Amino acid sequence: MPTDRLELLRTTFERAMTEGRLRDAEQTAERLARAATGPAETALADRMQGRLALARGDKEQAEALLARAVDGARQAGRMDLLAGGWLADLGATRIARGDHAGAREVLQEAVDTANRLRGDGDWATVRALRLLASACRAVGDPAAAVAALERAAGGAADARPLDPDVLRVVRQELADALTQVGRGADATRVAAGGPPAAPAAASTAPEPTPEEREADMRAALEELHALVGLAGIKAEVERLKDLIIVQGRRRESGKRTPDVSLHLVFSGPPGTGKTTVARLLGRIYAGIGALSRGHLVEVDRAGLVAGYIGQTAPKVDAVVQQALDGVLFIDEAYALVRGGESDFGHEALAALLKRMEDDRERLVVVLAGYEDEIEELLSSNPGLRSRFPTQLRFPSYTPEELGEIFRRMATRYDYRLTPAADLRLTEICAEMVATAGRGFGNAREIRNLFEDAIAANASRVVDETAADLSLLDAPDLVWTPPAEPRPG
Repeated sequence: MPTDRLELLRTTFERAMTEGRLRDAEQTAERLARAATGPAETALADRMQGRLALARGDKEQAEALLARAVDGARQAGRMDLLAGGWLADLGATRIARGDHAGAREVLQEAVDTANRLRGDGDWATVRALRLLASACRAVGDPAAAVAALERAAGGAADARPLDPDVLRVVRQELADALTQVGRGADATRVAAGGPPAAPAAASTAPEPTPEEREADMRAALEELHALVGLAGIKAEVERLKDLIIVQGRRRESGKRTPDVSLHLVFSGPPGTGKTTVARLLGRIYAGIGALSRGHLVEVDRAGLVAGYIGQTAPKVDAVVQQALDGVLFIDEAYALVRGGESDFGHEALAALLKRMEDDRERLVVVLAGYEDEIEELLSSNPGLRSRFPTQLRFPSYTPEELGEIFRRMATRYDYRLTPAADLRLTEICAEMVATAGRGFGNAREIRNLFEDAIAANASRVVDETAADLSLLDAPDLVWTPPAEPRPG
């Protein structure tokens, strides 16, 4: 079976399962089973049937089918499928059936395979580690559970896209496990967002050469200028880069140079590229020597503010420690001061300002959010405005830019648009902007439109053997405007 047709069936099945349409999912699985010509396709059909059995409550049948799917993936040499969740699904089913020893065995394999192919900082690995910890606890090995959750917590902090809610849950699971083995002090630190013990020794990986840094900086600049729109933002980043380079040269020649704050404010509506630009900026700063690593750590209020007295400052310290030598991006930063004078958000802000001063040579902080609320934040603390003198304002995209973003998404995933589809896209983008209010998602709205389009396309062509699986037509593009223009 052609790879694109197999992927189409898989996508159709996943969407049906997500939406609870079990009958549609079953029909898709049956189509695949009938058309399967190789072990990987047969294994995928078995996995679909196993997930359906689990959704209907037949755990025994689910385990048998999922085990058969795992064996089929092994025979086909598809270790990527095993690492991507197939082994973890089998382990979770065994836990549900009460076979914790069998679950532990398969979940250890799941962890090892996912780590080898994806690394610990991947959500598939994190899930396998959490399931392994559950199995270890159930068989009376709490120390092994702690070890698995320590790895899961580290992986959840590094995995992208960052999910603060899941990270918080994993840390709480680790804190509970530490308490169970008598490590109360470590449990308290973890619950507050800190590490369970002394930080690990610094990595011994070789530092990038100056040539490698410059090459990555140039690549980051190329990516920046390839972004749709944002002409003013691009010019401002170039200006900052040039200023830092020249000030560095003046310093090296012994001339007096004023301190230049690298901290920034990114203001504007959602979906306008703020996180993307922050990530590229870190690489650019690393390329010119302003930062040694240039990585991005993204958090929001939940990642900085704890719920109890004495826990917020350690939580801020843990986040800053992770961001040192890189960029700390705080989304919706104004939420830190929205809870009143007694709210712990003010404590988080004070702790952040202290770390910014203590680590001013190793940390760049970017505050992001809506422009009016960001202005409110800067006015709430006398020390903020002076530390963030540069504000980059991200505008909403024009209809033409939204259309271009969609076309680039389509090209990236090997889709094309018929002339009718392209015309419909132009109409939809114009409607989006005309009805856009304060909460309009810009590129996020386009991402949703694209995902809906390929799903509609899949439903339209799934039974057409001669269909062009890469061609989007006008009926695939459906967008419903709000009933009334959203308030601005």
